[in-house]
Amino acid sequence: MRKLFLCLATLSLFGCVTTDENNVAEYAKTEQTLPSLSLFAKMPEEDFERRCNDYSESSLLKHCQYDVVDYTELFSELEASTVFNSVHFGNDDVPYQLLVSSAGYSEEGIEDIGEAVIAGATMMLAPVRTTRDIHVDAILTWHGLPLKRYQLEFPFTTTISLLSSPVNAERDLAKVVAAQLISQLQGDRAMEPEYLYQSIGASDYHTTLNLPESVGEYVSNPLVLASHPLFGAQTRYVHRQFQFDSVDVFVYPIPNWEWGDLQLAQVRELDRVRQELHLVEKEAQWQALDLNEEASETWHVQGQDLPVTRLSGYFLAADGERFDTHTYLFVRQDKFIKVRASFSGEGRGREEVEAFARGLIAKASVPSESRFMANVRESWRERQAGN
Repeated sequence: MRKLFLCLATLSLFGCVTTDENNVAEYAKTEQTLPSLSLFAKMPEEDFERRCNDYSESSLLKHCQYDVVDYTELFSELEASTVFNSVHFGNDDVPYQLLVSSAGYSEEGIEDIGEAVIAGATMMLAPVRTTRDIHVDAILTWHGLPLKRYQLEFPFTTTISLLSSPVNAERDLAKVVAAQLISQLQGDRAMEPEYLYQSIGASDYHTTLNLPESVGEYVSNPLVLASHPLFGAQTRYVHRQFQFDSVDVFVYPIPNWEWGDLQLAQVRELDRVRQELHLVEKEAQWQALDLNEEASETWHVQGQDLPVTRLSGYFLAADGERFDTHTYLFVRQDKFIKVRASFSGEGRGREEVEAFARGLIAKASVPSESRFMANVRESWRERQAGN
């Protein structure tokens, strides 16, 4: 509710200080720990709008005003926090978006009359403090899919005088809102892949992906989820004795709505692998990349014939050092399992990578098709039928 108080102290250029009265939430200020975020102004939803209108209509002394949070100031406070990789304003290309609407509730009382008289008598030199209830409705989305809704309600005090700028009040309010939103985003881990996968019904790799803890002399590291469910999860197996010797394993959905011909699906995926490596070549400024050997085979694994596709070659790093690279690709249910190793020097070869791949695939099992991928593939299928 709105409350007005007169500063009875001697007038000064700074009026009354209100910073301490508006509690700013604490949050971890580690730089760029959250993904990029785009801020959008959101039209008030039906329940939010109804509450505001009902409040204003209940009495001539009660008022509810929309959009009390200045979006430019809120953007600046989110950006100044430095916890996001980057912050944007109204950018549809950013996957994570924060849609915000706000309202301020106030009620006039008999003290307003006295405040107005004193303010008028001093030509607004006497600072007046105003408190109103702020309501914020914010929705975090990912590619348009709603992940989390935040509803903030708190009292906010501002100082009004001839010598105080309204911009300061807008900045202070934006600071309070930004801090509360960041604190809750961090506390809920709402922008981490684990929360994203769970919210949209993607595969739960942590509980349903079964990869062996070790394959021969190689031991697995903790599983890491990609920022996008289409890229699934990956882990690195490191040699027990030689830490520089490692093999990477990727498990991710087949990016297609049908894959009846497993060998063909793998060959097509290897074209994507080639493209990935050529992008790395440019970014890492390799001197050369040669992927000159591709082979399709059938392995007998656990009593079944398993199609396998391999891509081999080499690259010259920026300093000219040569690395051999080998990629093996398999299909389990609706997932690709990709095994890749790159190494330099003598003593290691394709045979070792193949032995690892055979040991891994004999024990690996993957999650079944997720609800998220089923919906994505259905949209792809419908789009294909419409063309």
